[in-house]
Amino acid sequence: MKALCIYIKAGKGHFVPARAVSEQLEAIGVETRLIDFFDYLDLRWMERLNQKAWRLMLRIPFIEKHIFGTLDRSEWGIESLIKSVRKLRMKKLRKNIEEFRPDIIFTTHPYPGTVLSTLLHEMDASIPVYFYSTDVFSAPAVSICPYLRKFLIPTEEGAERVKKMGQPSESILLCPFPLQRSVADEPRLPKQEARRKIGIDENRFTIQLNLGGEGLGSLDLLEDILREDMPVQVVIIGGINKIMEKKLKLIRKLYRGGKNASVIIRGFVDNVSDYLAASDVIAGRAGINTIVEAIYAHRPFLITELVYIVIHSAEYVEKYKVGWNAAGDREKQIGIIRSLVEHPEKLEEMDSHFDSVPIEYSAEHLARMLEEDAELFRESCN
Repeated sequence: MKALCIYIKAGKGHFVPARAVSEQLEAIGVETRLIDFFDYLDLRWMERLNQKAWRLMLRIPFIEKHIFGTLDRSEWGIESLIKSVRKLRMKKLRKNIEEFRPDIIFTTHPYPGTVLSTLLHEMDASIPVYFYSTDVFSAPAVSICPYLRKFLIPTEEGAERVKKMGQPSESILLCPFPLQRSVADEPRLPKQEARRKIGIDENRFTIQLNLGGEGLGSLDLLEDILREDMPVQVVIIGGINKIMEKKLKLIRKLYRGGKNASVIIRGFVDNVSDYLAASDVIAGRAGINTIVEAIYAHRPFLITELVYIVIHSAEYVEKYKVGWNAAGDREKQIGIIRSLVEHPEKLEEMDSHFDSVPIEYSAEHLARMLEEDAELFRESCN
């Protein structure tokens, strides 16, 4: 059996789960290719435009909310993409399909999910397309497509939403969240042991501030912590570009007279599970992978920024009482941190809430679900 795992280069949110599933498919004996959608169809110019637009929207939430809000009410964008691929790259698509002949096409982005399932249907190609919703708690309207073999989503709330959006109910399938290996394969260390391992103070209240894959997160919370000189250490991970480096240097220079608060800058890290275990609280922009990994590690998430496409993540965090939505409210953010520092027992009280979150975590199980369903599909075609 062969599988094509397709993602789009937009931060790490689509690549990480695609890689996790690809690795597990290989582990169970499925020949797998992991590739970017625009590379697959030789549309790199379109990818550059997509990345520029996506980064602009992350930098300016008002634009992001307006554009995604419009797209959620219109099929114009995806229809235009389908027409473009149909006109410019059908020969390329046919050639690629004939060369590799995949039994499974798995994708973590709505563009390839909708585009490929539609065009393969027109080609009368018997290849099942599986779309995994990386939004987990919902999905964008452009992902709704009747030609998908399965619409995979890890939460009941998300499944209910996409059903109401028009995805055929028989195609919707609850699935595990595909944890990346750096989290799934490592033992959960006690906080102090994890802190010793990553080389930070083992006895201090620790906040992991996540700047996201593109390094576009806000430093407001860090600035407030340093201004109040709170007795905490802030570990900064994620993308750190030149602009972010300058911001960090300026903030540290402004508040270098403090004696209590400290800042540790690590950028991208491979041992994600160690940093989760070392933290008391995860904070930052509401990236879906980071939130769900925090829930898996029993670490509450403080949402400091919230973009339109992941607004349902905040509802989920508050519903199961595994974090706080304080997006855009600096006073609330610093108040939550202050309360936890003064009353650390509150974290212990929250710990039981994580066990009630109904999410299964397993990239291996998801890979086996794909293999088994593809077998059923192949049998039905014979």
